[in-house]
Amino acid sequence: MGLIKAAIQAVGSTLSDQYLEFFTCDSLGQETLVKRGARKMVRGSNKGDAEVITNGSKIAVPEGTALLLVDGGQVTDYTTEAGMYTWDASSAPSCFGSTGFLDGAKNSVMDLWQRIKSGGEIPMQQRVYFVNMLELINNKFGTPAPIPYDDPTYRGIYVRVNGVFSFKIENPVSFFTKISGNVSGDYTRSQLMEQAKTEFVGNLTEALNRMGDGGDGIRYNRLPSEITKLTAHMNEVLDEEWLAGRGMVVVSVGINSITPDDESRARIQEFDRDIILSQNPNMLMARAVESNARAQVDAANNTAGAMTGLMGMGMVGGIGGGGFGGTGNLNAAWNQLGNVNTPPPGAVPGAAAGAAAGAAYVAPTPSGWQCGCGHNGNTGKFCSECGAPMPQNNASWACSCGASDNTGKFCSQCGKPRQ
Repeated sequence: MGLIKAAIQAVGSTLSDQYLEFFTCDSLGQETLVKRGARKMVRGSNKGDAEVITNGSKIAVPEGTALLLVDGGQVTDYTTEAGMYTWDASSAPSCFGSTGFLDGAKNSVMDLWQRIKSGGEIPMQQRVYFVNMLELINNKFGTPAPIPYDDPTYRGIYVRVNGVFSFKIENPVSFFTKISGNVSGDYTRSQLMEQAKTEFVGNLTEALNRMGDGGDGIRYNRLPSEITKLTAHMNEVLDEEWLAGRGMVVVSVGINSITPDDESRARIQEFDRDIILSQNPNMLMARAVESNARAQVDAANNTAGAMTGLMGMGMVGGIGGGGFGGTGNLNAAWNQLGNVNTPPPGAVPGAAAGAAAGAAYVAPTPSGWQCGCGHNGNTGKFCSECGAPMPQNNASWACSCGASDNTGKFCSQCGKPRQ
């Protein structure tokens, strides 16, 4: 495969370093990122130097694993292809790699080999390292606070996002030299993830907004179905920190939920309602009539008197001109929609609705007098409910507007004559 041990000098224990060894490792799984290879003796029992690897030793590289040969703390050869290899001290480094990301590392390893070879001395430390190149899945993330999203429909809103992402080590040489280093045992995912998640969430805002109004034009609620684009954008914004700096890439991103904050949700609901009304004239008219009818109810309950409230409505209606400002116009519009014989939504019975100029619908007002028992609409001299006699003129009477303490001929609240 390549030279990891310099030319042998016939001194000291160098002859005893010629016993064959075998290196391999089981699958590194989802937790171990870098593992130092442990030797297994094949023949002989007296190993001279524990940090010198014997020429001719065998190394088995499992699938999804990269092999690094380290001499004096520096990578002198590597492979990203699975298979069985022989440590050959007579050949130059082979640097087997299946991706273009490793070209720079290959050149630097070749230069280092020439320096080691020209020295002609046995290095003090030779090691085998296995680097995990599997996709490392189920890394949970969540935004601690709402982040801005430039939605193409709702404009600037704020959303909370949570989900999972996966990543892999694409360049094992870069990861080893800049992250794990010459560890004595294992380098695990837990040692990396706190920093990795912070960087991931920190760059999520930029990646999301490349999908917003200024980029792909995707509405916020469609983001979970655009995972491929989000993954590509995450790799773009993380390129310098992750790929160039650590040899890592994002493989996939999954969004569990994306939730607008309360203020954004209210804006979205209002905007959606306006869109629906603008696309349906009948719904728009019905909503306008209903809103006006609600205003009539508020006028009837006005503490300064129903007439005061209705006069205010009349003034607003006058300002509205021929549009939906006047009550009569709204009721006429309701009739034009084919509802002549039915009251508009929220129509107010009694004086409030009857006082609306030009109203097409006015609920019938009970005639007669009101008894002290509460029964209204009596026309005879006695109450048809309890039999009490009709009160005399000097007694108080109740008006249909609700005022019950009237003593004169006209209602003190709305001015309506006594019936």
